[in-house]
Amino acid sequence: MNETIYMPVGEVCSSISDTYREKKNMVTLINTSDVLEGRVLNHERVPNSNLKGQFKKTFQRDDILYSEIRPQNRRFAYVDFSPIDYIASTKLMVIRAKKDVVSPKYLYYFLKNSSTVAELQLLAETRSGTFPQITFSEVANLTIPVPPLAVQEVIVQTMQCLEDKTICNEQINDNLQQQAQAIYSSMFIDNPDPAWSHGHLSDLITVKYGKDHKKLADGIYPVYGSGGIMRYVERPLYNKESVLIPRKGTLNNVMYVNQPFWSVDTMFYTEMKLPNVAKFVYHFVKAKDLASMNAGSSVPSMTTDILNAMEVVIPSASALEEFESLVAPMYEAMEANDVQSKALSQMRDTLLPKLMSGEIDVSDIQL
Repeated sequence: MNETIYMPVGEVCSSISDTYREKKNMVTLINTSDVLEGRVLNHERVPNSNLKGQFKKTFQRDDILYSEIRPQNRRFAYVDFSPIDYIASTKLMVIRAKKDVVSPKYLYYFLKNSSTVAELQLLAETRSGTFPQITFSEVANLTIPVPPLAVQEVIVQTMQCLEDKTICNEQINDNLQQQAQAIYSSMFIDNPDPAWSHGHLSDLITVKYGKDHKKLADGIYPVYGSGGIMRYVERPLYNKESVLIPRKGTLNNVMYVNQPFWSVDTMFYTEMKLPNVAKFVYHFVKAKDLASMNAGSSVPSMTTDILNAMEVVIPSASALEEFESLVAPMYEAMEANDVQSKALSQMRDTLLPKLMSGEIDVSDIQL
């Protein structure tokens, strides 16, 4: 028997706006940029003085942090730790499940599902304002299937298995990145050939930036912004190996791309001038603290002049070829892991509604 009922989200959770009132010397500030795809990215302690006005909200374990701005950017997180002296921005909703009705993790999986995010993004775009934005009212009006708590727990564990594999892939890729960076450092930083020439980054790349993508239809090609993939479009802007460098925002979020893509106008992309140089350029730029080179505006920004003027020792063609041969298999493995993780994400998004609605019955499964 299907015991699933359908309820407004506002009946299974609350929006919490408790103000942080402690007088601790050091705190951790969580902005919208500090949460992504389920995780809190920042745990750095800073002095509790002269804080910007938006840092007010407290939150606790099992809460969900969900950005009011551009839901499609997937700036949300499930709090799986005790956030002592953490303060969230007022631009983050603090959503707290009513645990006698719904499991916090079950609610989180519902809110992160692509169909839910797409619905919230559509609602955000219908509101007037300088950028797409939602409030808890839009979230509260969504309808969520609510099976018995025991069934919810089975669904949560099923989703967690898929998510754990994705996290494992990310950890493997991080390790491979570190290995490639170590090879780069060994070959080009610790043991450079004195015969190599000295030049500037402009000798290796041409720096360009993307165009407005808003009028392009949905498709399969990723659109990159400073925070990562923003959405997908019908046709690519560029289809060769490239290094992406933010023009504004999170300047150190340098990315290597080897697939057709589009980039927004706040993200530089680069064309290579030499063979086998893209991965070298990526590791060279990745090793720099671009944030410390901020061009001086109130919003962290990078310019073509700063990038082009970077001094670089230009390896020989044979050294670049050797580096390529050593790290290319690592990049192929990382790409394969990314493809698998994308497939797992699609499986999760397809499976979750069927489990929640009871179309796939898990009530007899014993954990």
